[in-house]
Amino acid sequence: MVRVATAEQSDERKLYAQIARRIRSSIENGVFQAGDKLPPLAHLAEEFGCSRATVREALSTLRGQGLVEFRHGDGTYVRSATVEMWMEPLEAAILLSASEASRMVELEISLLAGIAGFAATRADGFDDTRLAQALFALECVIPGSEEAIAAELSFYSILAEIARSSLLENALRVVQEALRSSLRLLRGNELQGVVICRRIAAAVERRDAPGARDSVYQYGEQLMLYLQRKRGAAAVVKMESASQGP
Repeated sequence: MVRVATAEQSDERKLYAQIARRIRSSIENGVFQAGDKLPPLAHLAEEFGCSRATVREALSTLRGQGLVEFRHGDGTYVRSATVEMWMEPLEAAILLSASEASRMVELEISLLAGIAGFAATRADGFDDTRLAQALFALECVIPGSEEAIAAELSFYSILAEIARSSLLENALRVVQEALRSSLRLLRGNELQGVVICRRIAAAVERRDAPGARDSVYQYGEQLMLYLQRKRGAAAVVKMESASQGP
């Protein structure tokens, strides 16, 4: 039996986290490969000398990291490596860490600003009605809804096509799910995406590259301010909870 050290014996780390790291290591080292079924809870609990509940929590951690999937009535399987697999955990990371969310927003805004600038420069000969239709679709949905987020992402995708850069298009595809997560996190900010998309569309129509980029950067500034307020509100709630005690 392989017993895992207690939290006190391992830098006060929780037992389930230690077990999750061991299973992850087994996956990384090829002991468990993509598509393999992990041993049942009872077997893992005996191996690690802990309860089934602790093993279940460890597997939930790995699931949140995108490494395993639960199949109802069948067990836990190692996932195949896909782009989606690596992007899904970003939403959890963004929700858990405001500082990481800030870095992610900075990356996304820089990418979108580049796309918007190139789109305004290279829009000649492109069917402008497609961008107008994407904007109209965004204007017709409920702000902050999943439909609105999908419509905003579609607007940016068409903008990337207008930019005529395969590199920028591919980069947008890579960060798309992270961007979706950021937009979900930032629901409720007073500067809605539809307002910025209108400004970008107008700048592209004028062939105003600096204006298109500035519109995106203004969006980024507003989003960063919103994140800071959200972080401050979370800190206040945490302090209040701590003052109230257990």
